Amino acid sequence: MSTREITAKDVKATEKNRVRYSSKHIKHLPPGTITEFVWKDYCPLGFRLVQELEDINHAEYLKSVCNDETLRKLSTGKVGNMFLLCKDDRFLIKILRKSEIKVILEMLPGYYQHIHKYRSTLLSKNYGAHSLKPLGGVKTYFVVMSNILQSDVFMNKVYDLKGSSQGRTNKKIKVRDKTILKDIDLDFHFYVDSLARHRLLKQTKLDCELLEDEGIMDYSLMLGLQVKGSCQGSTDELIPVYDSFTSLGSVDSSKFMKTATNSPDSSSTMYSCTPSRDSIDSEESVNVQSVASMCPSPAPTNASDSPQGSIVYKTTPTNIFQNSSSTNFGMRIPGRARRVGRGESLGSVVGKNVKGGGEEWYDVILYLGIIDIFQDYGVRKRIEHCYKSIQHSSKTISAVHPKIYSSRFQDFVSQIFLPDDDTSN
Repeated sequence: MSTREITAKDVKATEKNRVRYSSKHIKHLPPGTITEFVWKDYCPLGFRLVQELEDINHAEYLKSVCNDETLRKLSTGKVGNMFLLCKDDRFLIKILRKSEIKVILEMLPGYYQHIHKYRSTLLSKNYGAHSLKPLGGVKTYFVVMSNILQSDVFMNKVYDLKGSSQGRTNKKIKVRDKTILKDIDLDFHFYVDSLARHRLLKQTKLDCELLEDEGIMDYSLMLGLQVKGSCQGSTDELIPVYDSFTSLGSVDSSKFMKTATNSPDSSSTMYSCTPSRDSIDSEESVNVQSVASMCPSPAPTNASDSPQGSIVYKTTPTNIFQNSSSTNFGMRIPGRARRVGRGESLGSVVGKNVKGGGEEWYDVILYLGIIDIFQDYGVRKRIEHCYKSIQHSSKTISAVHPKIYSSRFQDFVSQIFLPDDDTSN
């Protein structure tokens, strides 16, 4: 299918509008607060094409993004801050530097061609690049992206992974009560269907090739981990679905759920609850619900059990990979997670050993995508590379050349996602 190209003229185009807080919101603002802003759209036609490709209605997009909540958060936010919209959490907003907006615009023609050609791309979708300037104030740049981690599904753990270790554990970020963990916090290997893994690695390679060609580095793999049968709490509060002494093919995970499980390292209690099918299968819902009330569902066994448009699970996980044009390839990948000891380095295990003692395994659903695709290897990152490579091994830092970053990132993905050859489960 032919696709419209985004031209250099399109990339340079901008649109300006004056916006202000609603009269209802103004009543609650302190006296003297600036209430009017200049809203600027960058490459509006190009991003409109991305929205159309992803079935995003432009009028609804503007209504969701340009509102009191966005104006308030952007006017008080800092570079690097990101937040979800309360009324429509399909969209994730992140405040950027002007240089990062420039990178997004420069790569937009190639990016659009890529996501149009590879509908199974793992790259996060950039729906719009904008700036907001209070009258007489300082301009704030931001991008509107797809929300990879659906808010109607409870995630036991969420990771932001780069494949590097230096500085990847201390600074924790929270998005809507979800703590984003980093590389050194990752203590799992994931076993997925061999076909799923092959497709995952192939798509990662294709996506990384684009980013490498565009000179992009410092991107991350956003990974959401949902343990089947859990309602809330982290995996540290759950009993494994099976261990190394249990037959993998004869386990009913519900038998391992207690009415209340006390965390060994906290005073919180996790209660079991009746699974809600909508929490895992609903594709269309964008209503905000309390994360604590979310509970994963058992997999439906036929299409009649699932809403239209949702992915149907059967006995074998290869079912979700039959549609090569799926735009949700990174969503709801079934697999198994094996907890890795802190002393066991990631990637050191190339196969699984279910006969050893004390291993913990979990049936999981994985949500993943490649995010933060707007950092080039410019002067700032080159200086950072020189400085950090003096103190640390260049293999452990994230500020490296895009070609090296791409190769390392692909190796990392192949090391944490391993083939699951056990078909009895």
